[in-house]
Amino acid sequence: MNKQYDRKIMVRIDHRLLNKVAAELVKRGWTLATVESMTAGFLSSIWSLQVDAGHLLKGGIVCFEESVKTNLLRVPQHLIDTYTAESMEVTKALIPGLKKLIPADVLISLTGVAYEGTKKHPTAEVGDVFIAVDIHGILVSRVYSLPSLNAADTYVKAFNASLALLDELLAIV
Repeated sequence: MNKQYDRKIMVRIDHRLLNKVAAELVKRGWTLATVESMTAGFLSSIWSLQVDAGHLLKGGIVCFEESVKTNLLRVPQHLIDTYTAESMEVTKALIPGLKKLIPADVLISLTGVAYEGTKKHPTAEVGDVFIAVDIHGILVSRVYSLPSLNAADTYVKAFNASLALLDELLAIV
């Protein structure tokens, strides 16, 4: 697994990049939907605070528990059994379910491990974040290592990483 270590990702929301990406989406007339596990609604919440949110944000789904991934978003159970719920394979598999429930031009999916649970994760470390961005069927995904002293900082870093990945994809689409 190739992890992206990016020390430049801030522990505060990158409002400049958020506004830049939002302006580009609005200019193109595109909409946005999110599906998130680890961040439990943080991505959608921050997007909703952006001044253009009414023009672009369609909604988001929190799939913190595995049953929401399998029952609502139709992620095959064998993917979770094989790779775990916090994996790139599952992160990508969330996109089709999101697309059916909330059709949008841009879809962002995020899973990861923000803190040590009651038992150690079998494959990921605390701070590992899996992000997939789909624009009109073009999917890019990346694994980040964003360890922090607390989960909140990991959430902020993950949001900024998702913005950077979306900005990168917008430049080529």
